Order: sequence, then C-alpha cells, then structure tokens
Amino acid sequence: MADNTAFLEQGIRAALFALADTASRANLHLKPKTITKSLKRRCMADIRAIAVLIRRLIMLMALSIQLAPFKPRAPKPAPKIEGAEDVTASFGPQSRGLNLAPPKAGPPIRCLNGVYVVPIRSVDAAPVIARLVALIRILKNPEPHAKRLAHTIQRWQAKGEARPHVVPMAGRHRLDPELGLVASLLPQLLNDALKSWADTS
Repeated sequence: MADNTAFLEQGIRAALFALADTASRANLHLKPKTITKSLKRRCMADIRAIAVLIRRLIMLMALSIQLAPFKPRAPKPAPKIEGAEDVTASFGPQSRGLNLAPPKAGPPIRCLNGVYVVPIRSVDAAPVIARLVALIRILKNPEPHAKRLAHTIQRWQAKGEARPHVVPMAGRHRLDPELGLVASLLPQLLNDALKSWADTS
C-alpha cells in the first residue's frame, strides 16, 4: 500500500485551516450567544462539506493501519433458568414498522393563534460552535478514530460485505484551493487503497 502520510498531513492542515476560516468569518471565535439564521445555514453547509473530507481522511488513515488477523468472538449463550421454557423460536420474524404511538402534532396554524408572531431571525450559536470544536478535536488527534474505523473495516471484510466505492465529492468548486485539491485526490487514493478488499458485490 502506498505511503500517504504526507498527503494526510496536508489534508488535516487544510481541514483545520478551513474550520478556522469558517469560525472567523462568522465571528464564532468570539463565542456569540446567537447568530442569524442565514449565517447558521452558511456555516453548517461549510461544516458538512469539511466533515465529509475529514471522514474520508480518517478512512484513508484507517486503511493504512496494519491489524492482527481478525478473530470472531464466540457468542455467549444466554443463561438458562430452571423450569423455564424457551418459546421465542416460535415467534417468527417481528415487524418493526408498526408504531403504536400517535403521530406528533405539528405546529398550530398561525391564524388560530390570535396574535401574529414575529419570526425569530436569530438562533442559538452553541450547536454550531460545538460542531466546530468536535471536528477540531478529531483533527488534533485522529489516530484513535482511525484505529476504531480500521477494526470496523476488518469486521466488514470478515463478514463478506461488498467493497465500497468512493465517488467524487460534489461542490468542490466552493472549497478553497488547497482543500479542493485534497477533495479531488481523495477518491482515487481511497479506491486504490480498497483494491485489496475482496469484491463480493
């Protein structure tokens, strides 16, 4: 497998810079209590695009980790109770689509309120800031996340799951040049790294 260490380091730096740029353009580094709805939409659109790149960088890192051969865990039998009879085998497949709870009521019709409510143009900034902080923490220490994903990929391969195929990311033209270059190269690097996966599709 090719050594992608330099590319991963460049990709992580570019993603960190993009997150910092998103925070600075929205003044989120000042920790405001509220932001406008339009600003939140722009920030979340940027964060979602960067999060896709971070997941792909973590996956490329995971595919380069060498793990010990997979050993499936033996299932633990349920403890048997004296005098009890197991009748669960006669139940058959259970339907999960049945919802006994009534549907949640939607918002009341405005004309029934009696008083016109002025729409709120500011929203809480905390969820956006929390999302940014979470992604930055992942990029500061990506190795544990990559190792967990490596074990997950190993289990998928052992189960005979179909080999995934990574497609080019949409909206690359909206990214800054360095991050756009990383986004353009990632699909080819990931698909090359996945060639060792036995294709059962």
